[in-house]
Amino acid sequence: MGYINQVLDDEVAYGFEGGPEYNTVVIDLENSLEQRDSKWKYPRHKYSATFDNMDDADRDRIIEVFHACRGKRHAFKFKDWNDFTAQNEPLLVSSGTTNVVQLYKTYQFGVAFTIRPIQTVSAETRIYDSLGEVVPGLLDINLGTFTPSGAWGEGPYTWSGEFYIWVRFQDDYNAFTINSWRASTAQIELQEDKRKVTATNVPDSWEE
Repeated sequence: MGYINQVLDDEVAYGFEGGPEYNTVVIDLENSLEQRDSKWKYPRHKYSATFDNMDDADRDRIIEVFHACRGKRHAFKFKDWNDFTAQNEPLLVSSGTTNVVQLYKTYQFGVAFTIRPIQTVSAETRIYDSLGEVVPGLLDINLGTFTPSGAWGEGPYTWSGEFYIWVRFQDDYNAFTINSWRASTAQIELQEDKRKVTATNVPDSWEE
């Protein structure tokens, strides 16, 4: 399998709906109490779209992408239009080192918070020091990682930019219904295809 450095066309991506999915196991206890356990450390995103009466251009583009990816074999980039920006997101670093860091986004609700690694970003993404100055270094847009040119200071550090999600087709079979001349219908499903996080700076999410 591979990761194709290409974003699904906006005119096609607009038709998708979906978002994050968690995997929580619920165990019933005595007196109607229950115990809940999270099986996944990070959420997985899923998207689906029902295209009714697609025009020729959109239909041909979906077919082209599907063949190029060989069904669900290869992953590509997808912009979730409900959640694709980061603004002054905190970033933990190892002061005095030049260690690579994984970019991540924090979702806060009272004292509770969830950490989500961001694994592909736009080239315009920037890392900032405590003075608001851009930190020089190497940004890997396909991994969502950053390596500073010099040693990290005391911080705090933040990052801002747009990001994407690595996804693959859910199925190896992609059927189109021909409704009429130049009008087709298709059901497309995508699933997040995570990459292994190797940087050690990503904090754990809140747990009660």
